[in-house]
Amino acid sequence: MNFYNHTSAWIKGELFEAALILSFGVATMLAGYLFWKTGTTPSSKALLLPFVITGIIYAAIGGGMLASNYKRAKEFAPTFQQDNKAFIQSEKARVEGFQYGYLISKIVATAFFAGTLLIFWTTKNPAGQGIGIGIALFALAGLVVDYFSQERADIYYTAISEALK
Repeated sequence: MNFYNHTSAWIKGELFEAALILSFGVATMLAGYLFWKTGTTPSSKALLLPFVITGIIYAAIGGGMLASNYKRAKEFAPTFQQDNKAFIQSEKARVEGFQYGYLISKIVATAFFAGTLLIFWTTKNPAGQGIGIGIALFALAGLVVDYFSQERADIYYTAISEALK
């Protein structure tokens, strides 16, 4: 398998992930609306804003990833064909450049989960608890996405290292 096939697999995974994130964002907004519209308790009505805000954030992230990765996918082949060694070096630097994000997402998720627990221990207010559920959902979705993204990044980085030998 030549290196460009690894790059192609990487970008296809990124595009799939972006589509999932966008879909999750839309589904979360829809769920918030449905809780608000059909719910009969104050707690179900309180989920509207937390779910809509979480959904908007994820939809924006997914949409941004789709746009940037489609653009990047079109640039990969000509850049690789022009100078494959320089392309591999630039990919190495790019992958190394975003590795810190995985640690940050785990720290943020941990803080969000702790915040959710704190909210649930200290208030019985439906709006406050709705916010807690919203931030927990945000953190959990981020962990799921980054779990698979980090795995793909590690595989791609191994391919980069092999190609540079």
